[in-house]
Amino acid sequence: MATSRRSFFVGALTAAASGRVMGANARLGIAIVGPGAIGTAHIRTFGREGPAANAEMVAVCELWNPRREQAAALVKGAGGREPRQMQHLADVLAMKEVDGVILATPDHQHAKQLVQAVKAGKDVYCEKPMGNVLSEVKEAVRVVKASKQVVQMGTHRLSNGSYQAAAEFVRSGKLGKISRVDHQGSVNSPRWSPVPAVKEIRERDTDWKAWLLGRKARPFDPRLYFEYRLFREFSNGIPDQWLTHAAAGVHQVMDDYFPVSVVANGGVLVYPDGRQSSDTYSATFLYPKGFLFTYAAMFGNNYPGSVRYFGQNGTIERVGGDDDGYYVVKGLGGGDRPEKIKEDLTLKPIAPVNHIRNWLACMRSRATPNADIRSGYAHSVVSIMAARAEWTGRKLYWDPKREEIVNRPVA
Repeated sequence: MATSRRSFFVGALTAAASGRVMGANARLGIAIVGPGAIGTAHIRTFGREGPAANAEMVAVCELWNPRREQAAALVKGAGGREPRQMQHLADVLAMKEVDGVILATPDHQHAKQLVQAVKAGKDVYCEKPMGNVLSEVKEAVRVVKASKQVVQMGTHRLSNGSYQAAAEFVRSGKLGKISRVDHQGSVNSPRWSPVPAVKEIRERDTDWKAWLLGRKARPFDPRLYFEYRLFREFSNGIPDQWLTHAAAGVHQVMDDYFPVSVVANGGVLVYPDGRQSSDTYSATFLYPKGFLFTYAAMFGNNYPGSVRYFGQNGTIERVGGDDDGYYVVKGLGGGDRPEKIKEDLTLKPIAPVNHIRNWLACMRSRATPNADIRSGYAHSVVSIMAARAEWTGRKLYWDPKREEIVNRPVA
């Protein structure tokens, strides 16, 4: 891949910070950390994307012994060499041949591990949410901004080109004033439970204290270990998982990243199986540019989800699924305005690319990836505000100067 003299020089400096000078043709060494369901999908994706990017998965890191061994076999079976197997992140970060790490660990570990990896001079692909404790999120932002590392968030739809196309149309002004954005998500299943591995794991085969990563000590809990998304201390549930994807897209399309306020409600209405996280949920945000973003999700009915941007002159609507969909502009909703959209227009995705491929390319060019640290910060703030608003029953506000969530409107 051709690079400018400046980008090569910046890349060399950054790579040197991790103990390895990375030339334009040098092979990138990548480690997967947390090869669960999402991490395993990343291994398979990397098997397709890595060779073309001259990148190799050189290490697998996983606390649970059987899963670590399975992941290593998967890497080798995908055409790679035998990766080194590590139980703890610190050992991976000490490897000079590792240039970047993919963090696919549980939600509560992301922000802290991102900080550790960046301080070790590694580039990072960090799964969403970037974090679900505001103080940890802000520390991650501070550390990343002070570094020269390339950090990509796992909100992979930011690379499919459809959001970029919608954003370009919004910027044209042809839709008129947009007053509301609406996202609806659905599935007809308990989601995130039951996980078969709950019955398979034994405490002696993992490191429970390392898994807790600073959370309050407690006896080993196999269900918490694998179904952490159901429990509030470790995950915000729907806001951490689905809402972060939706918010990241809305932020990019509207070019408005941090909300003014939020109200939310939800409950365990369909699956009373001991979970704390709601299976039916809704939240409404007000943004500085003057529009409402409403998000709703349900686990008890899989009526097709939808995404719509409502403007004075018409509507932008997603066609197809979350990952493979595209946007169509319609005059529907434009009333009798002379500026009403006259005919439907399909928005062709702009420069679609695999999300991991985008990260690997940016590791070489030192360019900003599609889902950067600002995007991760903003989607984390949205998730934390939405969850806290539901749990407290309060309308909450974002103070942009103090960068804090507050209970009263900010002047």
